[in-house]
Parts: sequence; C-alpha cells; structure tokens
Amino acid sequence: MPVINTNVAAIKARANFDRVQREMDQSIARLSSGKRINSAHDDAAGMAIAGRLESQVRGLTMQLRNSKDAQAMVDTTEGALQEITSILQRMRELAVQASNGTATAADRGYLDTEVEALSAEIDAIAANTKFNEKALLTDTQFSFFADINITGTAIITTAISATNEGLGVTAGDVELGTVAVAILAITAIDNAISQVADDRAHMGAVSNRLDHIIDHLSNVIGNTAAAQSRVEDTDYAVETTALTKATILQQAATSMVAQANANKNAILTLLT
Repeated sequence: MPVINTNVAAIKARANFDRVQREMDQSIARLSSGKRINSAHDDAAGMAIAGRLESQVRGLTMQLRNSKDAQAMVDTTEGALQEITSILQRMRELAVQASNGTATAADRGYLDTEVEALSAEIDAIAANTKFNEKALLTDTQFSFFADINITGTAIITTAISATNEGLGVTAGDVELGTVAVAILAITAIDNAISQVADDRAHMGAVSNRLDHIIDHLSNVIGNTAAAQSRVEDTDYAVETTALTKATILQQAATSMVAQANANKNAILTLLT
C-alpha cells in the first residue's frame, strides 16, 4: 500500500542497522580490550564464572609463592645445620686427639681452646640464622599450608634447638682437660651429631615435599588460568570475522535505509 507517513521498509532497515552497529561496537570493544567479557551485559554467567576462576588463580599463585618462600626457609635452616655438623665433626676430631695418651696437658689445653671457640661459633650460628627476621634454630616450629583455602593439613617443621645447650655440647660437656673427660666429650659430640643429622633429615624431607607441592600448584595454576581464558578472553579469529561481517552488514543496512527513503519518491508520480 503506497503511503507517505509510515515508511515501514525504512523502519525495518534502521532496526537492522542499529542491531548491526551494536554488534560492531561489541566486536571493537572485545578486540581493543582483549576481553570477551567487558561488562556483565556481555555474558552475565560467564562473568561470574570468570570471577571465581580468577580468585582461584590468584589464590593459587600466592600459595605457590608461599611454598617457594617456605622451601627457602627450610633450605636456609638445613644449610646452617650442615655448617654446624662440620663444626661438630672438627670438635670430635679434636676430642679424639685429646683422648690419646701421648698428648700432654699443655697439648690438651691448646685443643680445648679450639673446641671452646668452635662451641661459641655454634651458638653464634644458632642465634644469627634467620629468615625474614625469624630465628630458625632456637626451638621454633613453623607451619606451612599448600592448599588455596588454608584449610588442609599443615606442614609443621620440627622444633630445632641448635645451640650448645640444646645439642648438649656446652663447655662442661666437651672439656678436653684429661683423657677421661675427652672420652666423655666424644660421646656428647656423637649424640649432638646424631641429633643434627635427624634435624637435617627432617628438613630435607620437608624440602622434597615442597618440591612436589610447587610442581602441583604450577600445574593447577596453568590449567585454571586456561579455563579462565576460555571464558573471558577474546578469540581474535572469531571476533575479527564477526567484525568483518558486521561492517559489511552495516554498509548494506545504510544503503537499504537510503533506498527505502528513496522509494517513497515514486508516490509522487501518482499525483501528476
């Protein structure tokens, strides 16, 4: 029906133009931001899922850092114990030398002087071995968690007391003044070496466990981030195709709006 007041064809063409323009704007936003979801309007459910996945990724990433810090602390402790073991081995060597009947009292005095210096260094190492201002060798335990929500089983280190008193190698325990006390010193030092070996074994076991925790967390982070990316990130192959389509449709819609308006001019021929 030829009418002038209502241009139905132009209305439909303009509606298609608006829809295509909206799709083009959305594609441009996605391509420029790299995100498929730039607002809840784009994908309400997807935004909620992506937000939850982001929380998991960020929590796991921080837990990975925590695990690496924990391993650094454990390895620092074990390294200090390794040095204490070397000192104790030297002290035992001196005690064995002092227990020999060929050594004179003056000789044992010289040996005892070195033992006392080594014993003092054990206390110094115990007092000065710290990680982030936390003393590691003064009968202190530490707890580490390896899960994202800090609700799992804690990894608890053994309390280590690597001072002379804690190891039983104080000046009275390792005196080398006579053959008899030198022999007793050997026993005390052997006990200390055994204690330190137990502590080192525990720290080594914890460090090895943390290796596996770090590998596991790295794997989970990678896969969770991939899942988040599939929900949230722009697929450029898809969006460039959509943008090309929208651009062509926009040009076609613009042309059809113009054509629909021009078609009304034909009604003028009925008035002549």
